[in-house]
Amino acid sequence: MPTLLRCLLAVCLFFALAQPDARAGGALPCEAVDGLVPVCGLVGPEDLVLAPGGRYLVTGQMGDPGGLVLLATETGRAEAVAPVAAPAAGWGDPACPALSGALHLHGLDLARRADGRWQLLAVNHAGRESVEFFELTPGAAGPPQLAWRGCVEAPPEAYLNDVAALPAGGFVASHMAPRSAEVRSFLLAVLGRDTGFVYRWDPAAGFSEVPGTASRYPNGVTVSRDGSALYLNEYLANRMRKIDLATGERLGEVALEKPDNASWADDGRLLVASHQAGLIGLVRSVRQPRDAVSLLPFSIIAVDPETLAKETVFEHEGPPMGAGTVAVEAAGSLWIGSYVGDRVLRVPLAATGL
Repeated sequence: MPTLLRCLLAVCLFFALAQPDARAGGALPCEAVDGLVPVCGLVGPEDLVLAPGGRYLVTGQMGDPGGLVLLATETGRAEAVAPVAAPAAGWGDPACPALSGALHLHGLDLARRADGRWQLLAVNHAGRESVEFFELTPGAAGPPQLAWRGCVEAPPEAYLNDVAALPAGGFVASHMAPRSAEVRSFLLAVLGRDTGFVYRWDPAAGFSEVPGTASRYPNGVTVSRDGSALYLNEYLANRMRKIDLATGERLGEVALEKPDNASWADDGRLLVASHQAGLIGLVRSVRQPRDAVSLLPFSIIAVDPETLAKETVFEHEGPPMGAGTVAVEAAGSLWIGSYVGDRVLRVPLAATGL
């Protein structure tokens, strides 16, 4: 990298970090705006998954107090849940230590195991860089129950973002950049250099790099229903790629501005959260306090998993929340999380293109 260019980027980054975010909402009132309803009392609810039955969503908190939270889809009530520790964990890596201390949770994925039990995977940054395994047991009348069943500690330099279970066992997880070189990696990614890739973890073989996944700050990962294809959101490359999981062959791609997480819509399309932000606005938003609401503009884009045709189904700028990271369809609404702030946003489906 030429010295002059390195200096210019360093100056830009300095000002981005030093200046307050003009679009930071701070302590916004927890009030609906134009029919958009915030559900508050959370800290950085970055990802969401829908529990079986559709009556509850599960989210994790990226900041203190951390942990898992249940959201009732009919009432919007948020309730922290303390998972029970299993006497014999059995899932994940047998060498991974038992759960202790707070959990700062990032990407989530809920899938059914071969034995029929529901497995919740969660990327954790507190205490250890890991993927935590929980068993979710749907409640017959009340909320689902959660039990910790094990974990897998990430490789030493891994900085994980999202996770997705594989039908045959194990998981894939996006590795954004080396943990010890986060700022340098961000600058390299802005210049077009790959900074990370997708890990595959297998119970027998451990971690390996998924071929064909080197990219610029890989973010959301989604696996096709049959487990043959990976949908990879390349945040700073502004695209989603469809990749053959076995060979690494690129099966297609679609341009998306700063794509974050994805979820499956009821119509079979992928709902992708996309940030409309320049470099400085983005860095300011990421660097603001975890409990401060960001007003970073965002869109939700539906992508056909076969043709990769795209359609913007919702876009928003301003209160009650910005910086949407995931959209999950449930109970006649889109529920949208964020990496910062105290809330999830509930958007009536009538206000979207779904």
